[in-house]
Amino acid sequence: MNKGPAAILQENIKVAERMLYHLDRSYRQIAPDLPLEGKQVRTLGEEQIDRLDLYLGRFGKLQDFIVSKLFRSVALASLEDTSQDVSLIDTLRRMEKYGIVTDLDDWLQIRLLRNSLTHEYLTDEVAIAENINAAFSAYTTLKDTLERIKSYTQQHIIGRE
Repeated sequence: MNKGPAAILQENIKVAERMLYHLDRSYRQIAPDLPLEGKQVRTLGEEQIDRLDLYLGRFGKLQDFIVSKLFRSVALASLEDTSQDVSLIDTLRRMEKYGIVTDLDDWLQIRLLRNSLTHEYLTDEVAIAENINAAFSAYTTLKDTLERIKSYTQQHIIGRE
């Protein structure tokens, strides 16, 4: 039996909650070491680097999951035609319309940050520290966005069934 859009959305929310749980664990582990300054990057111990690397990986995965899976699931479960949503901006504007994304620029910056963390191998210690600090600060945006998705789902999708 095929699952409907609302059921798929609920499954995706559960996946995102698990991902957030693990990200939260990493967040708490790295919190004492942050914010970082560029000169501190070269003095990080291996355990600190491992904790930071784990946080950054989890951060990137959750951000990517929210953008690529969860936002789309919300739109489909809302019975919206998403065929015209061809860019990240289109998707973010739709989520802004729903009240899920409160600041489009924050999400664009998070996406750029995620791309930088994933695809660039920085050698500039100041840039590395800035990216780590930005990913640490962006944690609350991911967490708050997931809460708004859950609230929106409860009010507008589950409530109408």
